[in-house]
Amino acid sequence: MKLHQLVATNFMPYRETITVDFPTEDHRNVMIVLGDNMRGKTSLMNALRWGFYGRAVGRHSRPIALHDIVNKDGARVDDWRVEVFLKFEANGHDYELRRTADRRAHVATPSRTEDFIVAPHLSKDGIVIAGDQVEAEINLVAPEQVSRFFLFDGELLGEYEELLIEGSEQGRQIKEAIEQVLGVPALTNGRAELGAMLKAATKKQSQEMAHIAGLERSAENMAKLTARLDSQDADLMKLQEKLAQTRSERSVLEDELEQAATILALKATLDAAKEAATGADTTLKRKRGERHSLLGLAWKDLLDAKLEVKRTILRQRQAKSTETLRARLKLEEAIKSVQKALDTRACPTCKQPFPEQERAALGAQLGQFEVDLANLDDAASGIDSVASELAILDDIKGVRARERLVEIDKDIRAAEVALQKAENDIERTEEKIAGHDTAELSRKRVLHQEKLKEEGRLTESIKTVERDIAKTNEELAVARKSIEGLAGARSKRSTVKVGIIGEIEACFAASVERLRDKLREQVQTLASQSFKEMTTQKSYRGLEINDNYGLSIIDSTGRPVSIRSAGAEQVVALSLIDGLNRTGRAIGPVVMDTPFGRLDPKHRDNILKYLPTVTSQFVLLVHGGEIRPDTDLASIKSRIGAAYTITEVSETQSKIERTAL
Repeated sequence: MKLHQLVATNFMPYRETITVDFPTEDHRNVMIVLGDNMRGKTSLMNALRWGFYGRAVGRHSRPIALHDIVNKDGARVDDWRVEVFLKFEANGHDYELRRTADRRAHVATPSRTEDFIVAPHLSKDGIVIAGDQVEAEINLVAPEQVSRFFLFDGELLGEYEELLIEGSEQGRQIKEAIEQVLGVPALTNGRAELGAMLKAATKKQSQEMAHIAGLERSAENMAKLTARLDSQDADLMKLQEKLAQTRSERSVLEDELEQAATILALKATLDAAKEAATGADTTLKRKRGERHSLLGLAWKDLLDAKLEVKRTILRQRQAKSTETLRARLKLEEAIKSVQKALDTRACPTCKQPFPEQERAALGAQLGQFEVDLANLDDAASGIDSVASELAILDDIKGVRARERLVEIDKDIRAAEVALQKAENDIERTEEKIAGHDTAELSRKRVLHQEKLKEEGRLTESIKTVERDIAKTNEELAVARKSIEGLAGARSKRSTVKVGIIGEIEACFAASVERLRDKLREQVQTLASQSFKEMTTQKSYRGLEINDNYGLSIIDSTGRPVSIRSAGAEQVVALSLIDGLNRTGRAIGPVVMDTPFGRLDPKHRDNILKYLPTVTSQFVLLVHGGEIRPDTDLASIKSRIGAAYTITEVSETQSKIERTAL
């Protein structure tokens, strides 16, 4: 299959008619579309999807309503007609497909998809295909189930990492999508229909046996098991419906929260600004109080210099009085000693009486001591007086008001600046979130968390019911087998029918598993080939697939690589996509939207060289941050058959123009 041309009018950001011609030469089969984010790259892919299948998808692969597909400027002037025209070739035939949508006559302003009339028109080799055969013909050449890999959103590459997580619900969903692409449902649906037929035949068998003597208890047991299975199937269906509903509600909440992420971030900024304002205001009040108190004591600094002179004099007097007091005490001790010697008239050491000459000398010495003592001031009263004065003067000591006021004023200025900044932030943020109900957003955030928990609970409940159903089916199989051995039941038509359907159902079950094993092996082989071509680590042996279609990198020693970089994960995911693509359909075009987000230049180079060799056309929708045309495309320049640039016309309009690289 090859795409030839896309023409779209009034489709999403493309108000005016756009025309894109795809390269059709085998050796120049690469097309590059460059455009900034939110300018219309994904819309271009949606134009292809809507043209082929009548649906466009947004975040989480949810359908976009038709009234949201119409260009906003077109809707404003009451132009609700959307048109996409595709020319392509497939299986040796040329096709022209036109899909149009316009509002119904009785609808003034469409608000839902049902308000539009959608009409597809298809011609094959110039012959018009009947309207009721259009969708069937499209699904013959480009089945919608393979569009996941034909029109691939690179932003969803991360989903495929879930395939490595055993028991992951998202991994289970992707596995189901993969198996649908590979054709497994053809067998699983057949097995499900046979299971329903087997259940109906078992009920009929129970009813017949209930009227046969001796088989009443067996019939009753079969009836109980069948009734239990019916109940379990009903419970499973309800749980699955509830899970689907919960998952849908959670997905809607995620989108709403994602869209409101800016508001929630602004709310957090507002709360932080208010807290900062409160803190700055508290600091300002405290510092102003300290300043006021300090100014009340600043007068002490004015007296401190003069009082210090007085303190010095007092300290000198205090020191002199202390010396005088020590001298007085020393003289008093000496006087006591001499007086005692004179009174005893004998030497205190040898007990001999003093000669008169010695007594006269002691008397003279005593007289001198008394004269010296009389000449000394009474220092005790002086010391008390000086100490009292010093204590009074120390209470009037300076507080370093100048230095401390400088620091306080600096703190006050900083607090005033912080308060002003916080108040400015509060004012600006409140303007931005004006009109938005932040309480409602907070409520939705709590609901989203609860939906996640509910999903987990429902998933576990489903697993429990599935185990119960498997156990009941085993019991039914044993009961059916035992009945087959009973003479009264063996010849009955219902017993024969149960046996035949049971064998066919078992055959289908075995076939499903064999097909899965075969397909997984084929996907592993093709994905390993792709991986070896795209990876920069050439020592790796390849990839190994698990039951979920998750791929592990196998190193040179044959062991799985446990820790993989984000870039390696992306290469593995691209390898899986290529393996599935080549397993699930014939060679055809691949349109990839922003696939290079986490890849280094060498990996990008390898991928750009490889993927065009395994596709009929390779269309890349990228922005400047992923691809630098002057350098990154040098290795495949000879293979580029067309290049386009998407540019902004206005907030609600874009245009796409052919360009040269």
